Amino acid sequence: MNTEPVFPRDILDNLFEGLYFVDKTRVITYWSAGTARLTGYGPEEVVGRTCCENIIMYVDKWGHSLCDTGRCPAQLCMEDGEIRQVPVSYRHKEGHLVPAFARFLPVRDAGGRVTGVVEAIQDASPIEQERERARSLEKLALMDPLTRVSNRAGAEARLEARLNELRRYGWPFGVLFCDVDRFKAVNDTFGHDAGDKVLRAVARTLAGNLRTSDFVSRWGGDEFLLILQNVNQETLLRVAEKIRRLMERCRVVVGPEGARSAVCVTGSIGAALALTGDNPESLVRRADELMYRSKKSGTNLVSG
Repeated sequence: MNTEPVFPRDILDNLFEGLYFVDKTRVITYWSAGTARLTGYGPEEVVGRTCCENIIMYVDKWGHSLCDTGRCPAQLCMEDGEIRQVPVSYRHKEGHLVPAFARFLPVRDAGGRVTGVVEAIQDASPIEQERERARSLEKLALMDPLTRVSNRAGAEARLEARLNELRRYGWPFGVLFCDVDRFKAVNDTFGHDAGDKVLRAVARTLAGNLRTSDFVSRWGGDEFLLILQNVNQETLLRVAEKIRRLMERCRVVVGPEGARSAVCVTGSIGAALALTGDNPESLVRRADELMYRSKKSGTNLVSG
């Protein structure tokens, strides 16, 4: 029996940024053109599969999977018939996580029974601000061409500015030094194109899931430096754990057609709060040493 609702598809494909329908058994029966544009997945890749397969995998703002924690909004919506709107991040086909607002609306039959849920996704990325930042970085030659985040020179300039503010006004900040675990193995096994895809996925995940006042840079190779304003040690470590969880949710598909492989990504992170006596070298060195402590303790860890 076909449980797909009758939708004016030409309207819905253009009305919402993203919209899809799951039936009572959580099988996806409709996937709009807008959802395909947002997620990178076409309807032929998802229709007929269950949402609990975590194709796009909703996570909360701290990187916890909503399905894995028993807080699937679609399931809860079917159980109590209540409309829900929650901030989430979802996994794009290219592997990175994208911040969004997701709405869950119950669909009822003539007898009032819930027969499924319509899910609508609205992009929550600060798109214009990021574009403006990108244009500024390009103009000053401070952008890393592969990942489209700041390069090391841009990060060093930002560190100098933040340290001057700390010494002059007492404005606190901290840094996270992130290293992609086993990155050499990805390059050796799948090639440098696959490694580039992993770096782009990590950069997009980091840039899309922090505050616009925070700063993301590629420090070099598979290392990223994040500069977080107005944080204490507790907040810095909480954000570091969030970043660690978001990184491990990245999945990058690599390899030729017919021999595809999914590369799982994790990161080791060092978290250091800036001190008034720091210079950029001493602050980064301290964070780097903490990152290596995470590596030596088993990877996919935060040290601070």
